[in-house]
Amino acid sequence: MLLYDVDDETLRLVLQMHLEDLESIRQSNKGKCHADEATDLDIAIETYKSEIEAHALLAADRRMCKSIAKANQTDARLINNLARQEDQAARDRAAAVRLSNGGELDEDVPAAPVRSNNAKSKEDEMLRKLKALFVSANGEEEAHDDEEDTLSPPESSSWAASRLQTNLTAANPTKLTCDSCTNTCPSTTVAHLPCNHNYCRDCLRTLFQLSLTDESLFPPRCCRQPIPIDDNNIRAFLPSQLIGSFRAKELELLTPDRTYCHRPTCSRFIPKEFTRGDIGTCPACQHETCLMCKGAGHGEQDCTQDTQTQALLEVAAANGWQRCFGCRRVVELDHGCNHMSE
Repeated sequence: MLLYDVDDETLRLVLQMHLEDLESIRQSNKGKCHADEATDLDIAIETYKSEIEAHALLAADRRMCKSIAKANQTDARLINNLARQEDQAARDRAAAVRLSNGGELDEDVPAAPVRSNNAKSKEDEMLRKLKALFVSANGEEEAHDDEEDTLSPPESSSWAASRLQTNLTAANPTKLTCDSCTNTCPSTTVAHLPCNHNYCRDCLRTLFQLSLTDESLFPPRCCRQPIPIDDNNIRAFLPSQLIGSFRAKELELLTPDRTYCHRPTCSRFIPKEFTRGDIGTCPACQHETCLMCKGAGHGEQDCTQDTQTQALLEVAAANGWQRCFGCRRVVELDHGCNHMSE
């Protein structure tokens, strides 16, 4: 679980290593095609790089959330005390002004301006999300010592009630039901799909992992609608390694007349960037596979299943044409002798 079970420094190093590996693959692939031609491998590298950069941005946002949560935990009590003092000072000033104007102390004193319920609810919602996202600065609630509680001035019943409501809201974040496993989860750990169904993080990852081994499940769908991996709401719940595997599988399934390594112990997909002529080289074991018969490479021999080549050789034999020893192309004698050297 890339974004939830790894500390910040390890996550930064992992993302950096992924970027370095991609750059190494890019450099090793240079010179294998025209400079102005973008191969499928180049597109896959760029796509994977954008995924890593997106996760790096999420990691930076996570660090910011931790900083906000830590500041709130550290300064909340001090801010509350200062707010109460300002409120009391405003009431005292209002009472003094009333006395100076000949009023009576027992008359109602207007209350100091307070934050609107809308503003307070927005702040409560933000704090609730910070807690639900597991971004607590130290992983546990800070204990308040008895001395600080003793020195704190008494609070009004209305203030205590509002503080209690805030604590209850933070302790009980909004829950959503996963339509796959029917478990109830915090809303911040649930992905909302285009078909309006909700999937928890574990169910969503399981669905994508199964699609990599079962072609009938690819691409992952719900209500017959493909789940868009480019949607930030979806991608945020998937590890970058799973996204990379999904992109590779997508490239494989979109390739017509796919070729796999002929060795049963390997059977890896051979992208077209690893093919030359009718021979494909497995990127995993480096063994050659014939693109025509899908068996082992034939070396200098022709594939018996290459019907077009066999028909051409029959015409060449009838006309006395020969084949070049180097490129294996058929050569027609225009002038000169019949001698051909290797």
